[in-house]
Amino acid sequence: MKSKLIDIDELIAQANELTALPQSTIRLAALVGSKADNSEEVSDVVAFDPALTFKLIRAANSAYASRSEPVTTVRDAVDRLGTAQVFSLAVASSVRPHMQKNLSEYGFSDGEYWRHSVASAVAVEVAPQHCSVTLPAETFTAALLHDIGKLIMARFIKPEILELLKEAQDRGGLTPLEAETQILQVHHGELGGIIAEHWEFPQQVIKGIIFHHQPELGLDPICDATYMANIGAKQIVARFANKELDLVPDEDSMDRLGITPEGFEKLCVAGVERFEQVRTRYNVK
Repeated sequence: MKSKLIDIDELIAQANELTALPQSTIRLAALVGSKADNSEEVSDVVAFDPALTFKLIRAANSAYASRSEPVTTVRDAVDRLGTAQVFSLAVASSVRPHMQKNLSEYGFSDGEYWRHSVASAVAVEVAPQHCSVTLPAETFTAALLHDIGKLIMARFIKPEILELLKEAQDRGGLTPLEAETQILQVHHGELGGIIAEHWEFPQQVIKGIIFHHQPELGLDPICDATYMANIGAKQIVARFANKELDLVPDEDSMDRLGITPEGFEKLCVAGVERFEQVRTRYNVK
C-alpha cells in the first residue's frame, strides 16, 4: 500500500532496521513473555551482561525498592524487582541512545522525548497504589516505549508533510492521531507496535503501544494503563517544572482501571517524587 507522501513499505523497513537490541534483552523478552516462573534463567542472562548487572543491583537497592537487607547478587535483585522490571531496565538501557535524540517534528527538544518516556514509566510504577485493577507486569515497558514509533515516523516527516498534518488538525478538526492516519496512512502507535513485534516483545507490550491513544479498542488493562501513563507523564513533567497542566484521562478509561480523579491526582504527586529519584538512573536531563 502506497501513500502519495510516503512509502508505507519503506516506513516499515525503517522500523525493522532500527538498531538491533542486545541478545540479552531479546532473550529476556522471550522469558518474560513465556509467563513461566523463570527467575533462575533470567538471572543467568543478566549475569553475563556486566553493565546490566550493575544497573539491576543498583535499582534493587534504590530507596524505592530496598528493604532491610542490601542486595548483592543478581538472583536476589531479580527476586526483589521481578522479571518484568528486569526486562524493562534492559530495554531502557538499549533504547536510551535513540530516545535521547531531539524530535522537533513532534515538538520534542532538549531531551524532552526521553524525559516524557521515563515519566510515563514512572506513572506506571506508582499506579498500583491508586488503581483497583491489577496492571500487567509488562505495562512498565509498554509505557516506556509507547512513543517509539515517533522515532521512525520523524524520519519521513518533511516540512510539507508537517504543514499538511497541522492543517488537518487546525482546519479539519482532526486529532494528531487522526491526522497521522489520514495523511500518512499509519499512526505512530501502530508503527511502534511493528517495532516491538520485530523485537519479539511480549504481545501485551505490543498491544499497549499500539492502543495507547485508543485504549477502548485494545480491550486490555495494559492499553488503559499505557494511555493513562502518557497523560500522567505530561502532568509529572509539568509539575516537576513547577507548571500547571489541565489534562486528565478519559473517564471511561479511569473507570476501567478503577482509579478516581482523586486517585489520579495522588498518582501524579507520587510520580513527581519518584521521577526525581530515578532521573540519574535513566540519565534524564
